[in-house]
Amino acid sequence: TLDLEGKVIADSCVRPNSDAIAQILPRFTGPIEQIPPAYSALMIDGERAYDRARAGEAVELKPRGVTIHSLDLSKVDNDSATFTASVSKGTYIRSLARDIAHALGTVGHVTYLRRTRAGPFGLGRAISLDMLNEIGKGAPLERILLPLEAGLDDIPALDLSPGQAGAVRQGRVLSGLALTDGLYWARAGQTPVALVQVDGGTASVVRGFNLPDVAE
Repeated sequence: TLDLEGKVIADSCVRPNSDAIAQILPRFTGPIEQIPPAYSALMIDGERAYDRARAGEAVELKPRGVTIHSLDLSKVDNDSATFTASVSKGTYIRSLARDIAHALGTVGHVTYLRRTRAGPFGLGRAISLDMLNEIGKGAPLERILLPLEAGLDDIPALDLSPGQAGAVRQGRVLSGLALTDGLYWARAGQTPVALVQVDGGTASVVRGFNLPDVAE
């Protein structure tokens, strides 16, 4: 499983020092190919890979490209090393740990994983399990929920006229737009209306938001 949940399938007495680890990290930085773990949610012929693995099947997954934006060694203890990484979507940290260990002539697995940021969301704006319990007891959601646009800050905004906003709400395309091709979040004033894909000056709705104050 490449983590503490699985059974031990190999061991090694090799314990690389910090210098040895630091020297091989450039090999795992930038665009790389990695094989996802057998115990993953990827689909194989309509079934999850982890279901096949748990049934005792030999699961073979193809390598795929990911990007490791940064990879830093934080500390080394007798039996473990701690890293801080910034990675692209689709990266498996368990695979990264496995491959780093193999490159160092040993074997390894993940013992602790903490996601410190996902897109625009960091731990500073996360809520605790205690707070989640309070929500279940009827705490005001206004204290908890971020506005929709908080999740859109890495996507450029497209300002709509009232007529354009009405068309987008109905799922109609907009044409004659002098915009670079790509994904935009369309808004009427400061109210999000939809995600739209611009292609050749034409914007098509990818997902409408249908907020109560938008649908009036």
